[in-house]
Amino acid sequence: MDITSVTSPVNSTTPAGTTQKSNTLTQDDFLKLFTTQMEYQDPLQPMDNFEMATQLAQFNTVDELTTMNNTLNQLITNETALDKLQATSLIGKEIETKGNNLSIQQGEVSAASYQLSQPANVTIQISDSNGNVVRQTNAGYMDTSAHTIGWDGKDQQGTALPDGTFTFQVSATDQSGKAVSATTYQAGTVDGVSFQNGAAVYQVGGTNFNFSDILAISD
Repeated sequence: MDITSVTSPVNSTTPAGTTQKSNTLTQDDFLKLFTTQMEYQDPLQPMDNFEMATQLAQFNTVDELTTMNNTLNQLITNETALDKLQATSLIGKEIETKGNNLSIQQGEVSAASYQLSQPANVTIQISDSNGNVVRQTNAGYMDTSAHTIGWDGKDQQGTALPDGTFTFQVSATDQSGKAVSATTYQAGTVDGVSFQNGAAVYQVGGTNFNFSDILAISD
C-alpha cells in the first residue's frame, strides 16, 4: 500500500440527510494511514528502508506545507487589518484629487485649482447643485502653472451664499480664439472611509475616491 496513491475524493456522493466528508488528506490522516500501513504490512515482505524514508519525507513535507500555509494566512490577515488601520488615519485630513467640485461649509470655501495646457484667456463659471450659474469671472490671460480658483463664496451680486455643494467650469481660449484644455483639481476633508472588495474608499464632501485618485495629502 503506497500512501502517495491516496488522492481520490472520499465520499464524493452521500445520501440525503448525511454529512459529506472532506476530500482533503490532512496531516492527521496522513499519519494514521502511515501507522496503519506499518501495522498491517506483510511480515514476510516488510516495507524496505528506502520506501519508509520516502514516506516519512512526504509526511514531513505535508507538515511543513501546512505550517507554511497557516503562517501565510495569518500574515495576510494581519496585513489586511494594518491596511484598514492606515486608511482610517486619513480621516480629518485634506486631500487633493482631480475634479471640479467646490463646497461651502460654515462659510468657508474649499480649495480648488486648474492648470492650462498652454497660455490662454480664462473664464471661470461657478454653479450651484441645481446647475444654476451663481458667479462668473474673467481671470484674464494665464500661463501654464497651477492657479487657484480663489472664490469667496459670493454670488454675482456680492451676496454670501449658504453652505452647500457647487461646481466650477474653466473655459480657456488662446489669442486666436481656439479652445484650450484645462485640468481641474479639487480639495476637501476626508469625512469617512469604507471598504469595498477589500479596497479603501474615501468619502469627501459626498463624493467617493479611491486611494489611487489622491494627488496630495495635508493636515
